[in-house]
Formats: sequence, structure tokens, C-alpha cells
Amino acid sequence: MQIYKIKQDGFKEIKKQMLTKAIPTLLIACTVGFLIPCFNINDKEGYINVLPIVIPFGLLSIVIGLYRGINTQKALFQSYSLTITNNLITRERINTPSISIYFSEVKEIVKNKNGSFIIRGKDNNDIIEIPAQIDEYSQLEMTLQKIQPIVLKSQIPFFEKYQSLMGFVNLGLMFCVVTVTNKIIVGLSGSLFVTLMVWSLIKIRKSKNVDNKTKKAVLLSIVVIVSIITVVIFKLSGIAEMQKH
Repeated sequence: MQIYKIKQDGFKEIKKQMLTKAIPTLLIACTVGFLIPCFNINDKEGYINVLPIVIPFGLLSIVIGLYRGINTQKALFQSYSLTITNNLITRERINTPSISIYFSEVKEIVKNKNGSFIIRGKDNNDIIEIPAQIDEYSQLEMTLQKIQPIVLKSQIPFFEKYQSLMGFVNLGLMFCVVTVTNKIIVGLSGSLFVTLMVWSLIKIRKSKNVDNKTKKAVLLSIVVIVSIITVVIFKLSGIAEMQKH
């Protein structure tokens, strides 16, 4: 039996990558959140006057959110454990469902461009992700090679490659639903937004590589989905226009 852990200070290698992606996304999300009321309230001047108070609280929330998020990811990353026996591969991590795949059920072992590995089982949800920061990397690679020839992939699947852009797309769609008055644009934007959000929610809830805390947190997106559906219904039915008159 072989047990592989994350190498010492391995988290430092990915912390910078996480911050590089997270900070711009959060700042854009806050900016959109600040701008949306400007298109929907009558007293725009009054709203602008409170921005000097609202913006610092928004930035403080970003800092606190980043701090907690980084600590959570660090704990998850450092608790990572990969065990390989005579016929079984098992991945364990705190607050995350364990994944076990028998050698006979391994469909594919992929080595990504960044050095990480992906082991795919027969079930679509049986996917073991192995970070490049794993200890005894060369030994692990040789062991995996014996289980099944490793496939080298420089091309990242479409949805994985552009997954980080999904948040920006959803923000743009939400912005259109809330601020645009054209019913066709509102209808199309709302439908696409709800479809993407529901698809993401289902995918995250089913994934065995997402921790339980995150799975519970994404349930809050149901509130956003219901809110957008309500706005779309109001705008398409003309109720919003009737209230203005």
C-alpha cells in the first residue's frame, strides 16, 4: 500500500493562482452590484452620496471573504490523501466525499499540462483529481503508468477552460435582466442565466470533488435564481411598466 500526501509548502504554489483569479472576479462582481441600483432607483444622486460608505464595506467584505476562502482551501488541500493498494485507488479529504476506484474500473488516466493528474472511473462522478503538488511525484507517476498508460493532454476541455468565465457571463446576464427594458433581451438573458445557474448548481451538488461546506453554500444561489425569474416575469408581463404609470 502506498500513501501520497501534499508536499510541504505545496499550498504556496497555488495560493497566488487562486488570488489572481479570485480578486478580479470579486471586484467586478461588487462593481456590477453597485451599478445595478443606479439604473433602477429614482434618487440616483442620493444613492451616489452613500457610495463612500457602501464601497468600504464592500471592499472589507471582499478581504474577509478572501481570507476565509484561502484558509478553507488550505485546510482542504493539506488534508489531501491518495492511497493506492493492490487493486484500489482512494482519494480522501476533510469534509469531502471519499472516492475509490478499482483498477479494473479506471477508464482513463490523464496528465494535464500543469502536471496534475485526473483518474476517471466508470461512473461520471468518479473522478480523482491529483494536484501537481503531490509528494513523491515521480514515484506516483510510475505507479499510475502501471495501472494504465497515462494520456498526455495539452488541450483543456472547453467547459473546464472557460469555467472561470462563467461567473462573468452570469453577471452580464443578470445585469441585462435587471437594467434592460427590451422584453426579448430580458427573456433571453433570463432564460440563459437560469439555465447556467441550475446546471452549475446540479454539477456542484453531484461532484465528489467539492467539499460539503461549498455544496451547502451554493444552495443560496436558489434565492438568486428565484429573484431573477421574478424580475423576468414582472418585466415580460408588463407589471413593472404599469406600476410606473
